[in-house]
Amino acid sequence: MNLIEQQFPPKALIKGLRSIGYSFSTAVADLIDNCISAGATEININSDPLAKEPYFCILDNGCGMDEPELENAMLFGSNRDNKFDHELELGRFGLGLKSASLSQCRKFIVISKKSSEINALAFDLDVVEEKNKLFLEKYSQKELIQLPHVDELCSLESGTLVIWTKFDKIQGSARKFEDSFRNLVADSKKHVEMVFHRFYDSISIYYNGKRIEERDPFLLASQGRQQTGRVTPVMVDGQKVLITPYTLPFANTLTMEEKNLLGNPKSIFDDQGLYLYRNHRLIAWGSWMRMGIKSEFNKLARVQIDIPSTLDSVWMLDVKKSSANIPDKIKQKIKTAIEDSIVRSRRTTRFPGVKEQAVTCKVWDRIKEHDGKIRYEISRNTPSIVALYQCLGNNERNLLDIALSQIESYLPKYSISNDNIDSLLIANTNEDIEEEHLIQEIVDIMAMYDQDKKEEYFEKIFITEAYQKLYDKKEIIRKRVFGDVRHK
Repeated sequence: MNLIEQQFPPKALIKGLRSIGYSFSTAVADLIDNCISAGATEININSDPLAKEPYFCILDNGCGMDEPELENAMLFGSNRDNKFDHELELGRFGLGLKSASLSQCRKFIVISKKSSEINALAFDLDVVEEKNKLFLEKYSQKELIQLPHVDELCSLESGTLVIWTKFDKIQGSARKFEDSFRNLVADSKKHVEMVFHRFYDSISIYYNGKRIEERDPFLLASQGRQQTGRVTPVMVDGQKVLITPYTLPFANTLTMEEKNLLGNPKSIFDDQGLYLYRNHRLIAWGSWMRMGIKSEFNKLARVQIDIPSTLDSVWMLDVKKSSANIPDKIKQKIKTAIEDSIVRSRRTTRFPGVKEQAVTCKVWDRIKEHDGKIRYEISRNTPSIVALYQCLGNNERNLLDIALSQIESYLPKYSISNDNIDSLLIANTNEDIEEEHLIQEIVDIMAMYDQDKKEEYFEKIFITEAYQKLYDKKEIIRKRVFGDVRHK
């Protein structure tokens, strides 16, 4: 085989890498990935558009790099053979530092401290274009101590400082550089708060001396109002993917603290959808990724998907770690979680008076047997069935038990599964039943109870799956059941 070795033309290579599609915010997030992978517990981000040479820099207290490690880090496609997969390893291609930095500036400097030794290398496009070779600038100790915030790095036991300068793209498009620069930095702070929100308790991130705010897109602390569905583990190529559906509290009931945790969005409508995490780092959100329909009724729905970095190729994760595609092999599992979240969202949005809590009396009970099998049974504790049992004699009760058992035994589980796979809408729901019809059902059910039992079961009926959404009409229904005189 005749092989011909070719060298990448530096100018063309750099021009292409600068156009991968990073925004200022995604570029900053990519650099923070490196800080977390280095084991940092504190990250300080500083910027000054009014300095003699405007800069943006990120300092971490991670493990740092010695000279050979720093030179490797400055390579395009740096050697990652010794990088093992774990929850703090957020790198992917060995391109992030270079491609992210050069997407925003013409020059970046990396200063790193390890074992009391400090080294600094810089990548300057002016030099590369002049020489048409990928030269790095090496700073002497005298030169590097003149760089901004190096004194803070020197005070650390170990760490790394990345400095961006020569912001040609911002200067070329800005009406006023200072205003555009500050706006981009502010936007990146909001982006970082969301992308790394699951690291808030373990890593402190500061912007110009002020810690970023805490974010929680699922409002996990709002117990009793926020709803969490069942966590579904899915195996993909021997690796576990976790899928968790959430439903936010009704929008008009959100407190100021809850709105702050959501990031004070103008509307929560835009943030509905899938939240895809790679090693706890948020990759993509605010979209159903062609898995659902964005609508006003679905605005409270959120579905968290946790994937390990070992499945990057399956999810077709891009260099920027800001987009991915759902593998066909697990779409059905995700659809089930989406439906769980969407149904709850629609119910809460349409019927805001409903107590936002888990239904305590469901029509169907899911029972896990000792051999691992799952059985679905019609609950015998729903008020309608309890009332019916009271009205029947022994023979009729036995007949009712036989009828219910037959319904349970011949549950069309395969047809339901196939309809879900074919994305067919199953119409077995009471969401489209007229409210007046449901109220009349309650009145009829309560008429079957003895007078001394009515009050007890009247209270229970609103925690059942069939009638929970009528909770806000409780007092009106009470008058229809007990008469105009309020029952005490």
